[in-house]
Order: sequence, then structure tokens, then C-alpha cells
Amino acid sequence: MTTITQVRRVFALYPKYSGVAANESLVMEACRNRENPHIGRAIAHLAAAGKLGISQNYSSAYEMFFQRHPEYSLDANVAVLDNALVHYCEPVTADNLEELLLPGNPHNVLSQLAITAVAEQAQTEARETERMIAEITAYMLDANRKVKREFTQRQYDDKIAGLRALPFSELAARYDTLMTARAQRKAPLEELRAVVKTDAARQRQALYQRYELIPDLYFPPGKSEGLKWSFDLFKRLPTFEQRRLLDHFGDVQITAACAAKRN
Repeated sequence: MTTITQVRRVFALYPKYSGVAANESLVMEACRNRENPHIGRAIAHLAAAGKLGISQNYSSAYEMFFQRHPEYSLDANVAVLDNALVHYCEPVTADNLEELLLPGNPHNVLSQLAITAVAEQAQTEARETERMIAEITAYMLDANRKVKREFTQRQYDDKIAGLRALPFSELAARYDTLMTARAQRKAPLEELRAVVKTDAARQRQALYQRYELIPDLYFPPGKSEGLKWSFDLFKRLPTFEQRRLLDHFGDVQITAACAAKRN
């Protein structure tokens, strides 16, 4: 005959459901009138069927633990932590869960735990932040990683603090701008000219994508006969017509068309 003591002893292997009187009653009923009943199998079957209630102490312990360590709030980690405490015959409490993270604890399970995607991203950003700050401020340090004489320690510290206060996206943008500028200063003259030409081409492409392509002649509204572009022509136009042309073709194209007449 199955006794309540036997049931409670086996429930210790299932801390999520232990200490709940209703759960104990369900397992006692499942094992009643059975010869050599398997209590653990009965608990697992009832748990899989969703008939067992979760221990309030168990829930509170994990709620407190995950408030302290949200980076570990994953179901897979719960299984690891539960198994560790069951293995060492320790109840699931917030303090016992905390001890499983202590570096000096021989029962430490940190190497078995995963972190959330949010925490992983935060760690990556933290590493990248330190790397970018180190590269941005490298000019203030000498070969021995000491602050150069032309700077004070306070200037260096303030520079570091200011960069750390920036949002990650803003810091990354500043880093990219500074590194590009430094690379250009070190680049050969021909390479710099190529960069300037490429940037100019991109700007022209953006310009023409934004505005309509200007025609060879100016066609007054309602007229089919076109006039040659010139600065005098543009000045004589009513203000509303000048604005319309600027909105359609942009200042750069109109200026270029008017200047072409001089050439």
C-alpha cells in the first residue's frame, strides 16, 4: 500500500509540484489498489496531462530569481537548475538558485545555462562599445597606453565618459565617421580623389532620382514653343513659376542649364 510519506519522498524529485496537498491526493488515488505502483510514473503521467498544480513556493523562488537575473529566464535553464538542486537534495529557493551561479561554488552551473537573445545582444553591444571607445580615444594615448602629455587625465576620462553616455547607435555612427576620416587622411592622393569622385557620383544620382530630368528648353505653361534656358529668362519669370521649376528640376539642374548658354 502506498503511503503519503512515500509519495512526498518521490515528489522531492519533482520540485515544481512538491508540497501541494492536492497533487499528493491525486497521486495517492492513482496508486491506490495497485500492486507495487510506480509513484514517479504516476506523477509524470498526471503532470503531462496538466492535472498537477505548481507549487507556490517554487513559483515565487523562480520569480525572485529571474527578477535578479532576467538574462537566464529560459525554460531550458529551469530544467538545469531544478536538476542541480534535486541532485544535491536542496529545495528550490531563490537563495539556493542564487548559489548555483556563484563562481566559487563547486555546484556552479553557469557553464550549462543559456542567456536570452536580449541579454546576448546587450553583451555584444557592451563589447563593441568598449572596442569602439578604445579605438576612438587611441590618439590620446602613447605607446605605453599612458595619456599623452598634451592631454590631462581628466580630459581623457571625460572623453571616455562622454562616449559611454551615447546610445549605441549614435556611438557606432560616430565611430564609422571618425574611422573613415582617419583612413582618408592616411590614404594616397589618388585614392582620395577616387573617393571624392565616387561620393560626387552618388550625390548626382540621388539628385536626379529626387528631381525630374530638366529638358533642353524651357516651355512656358500652355506653350508648345520652347525657349533657351538663361539666367535672364529665369529672373523674368513670376515667383510662383520659379518655385514650380525649382520643385520639379532642382536648383543644381536649373543653374547648370542656364550656365550652359554662356558656354
